[in-house]
Amino acid sequence: IKIIAAIYFLLLVGIVILANNGGTRALISFGNGIPFFDKIAHFLLSGLLSFLVNLVAKAKTAKLWKIRYLLGSIIVLTVVTLEELSQLFLVGRTFDSGDILSSFLGIFIFGETAKLIYQRYLAKQ
Repeated sequence: IKIIAAIYFLLLVGIVILANNGGTRALISFGNGIPFFDKIAHFLLSGLLSFLVNLVAKAKTAKLWKIRYLLGSIIVLTVVTLEELSQLFLVGRTFDSGDILSSFLGIFIFGETAKLIYQRYLAKQ
């Protein structure tokens, strides 16, 4: 899982670098024909990262403001938020609150799914 998570993270870094340099135009034009393609992509890309990071972190939690959160989800949420906010300062990129909300939803749902899978199947090993 660690290797898969590392490869996936590097793939996402590559996508961000391409997007920052205008290299994702072909993908964006492909997605224009699919309703909500951008939001679905944010949901799935961020969600899968959350899933993998939470499995690697063995579904550990951290307490913030008296509530327990998945540590992997906090990490991914922080990285995704910083990347989305960076778009405010980059020419050719546009910050979109719908994108970040889609990412947050993916992080939460996939993180909780990883927790369930870890607790039911992997923690017993």
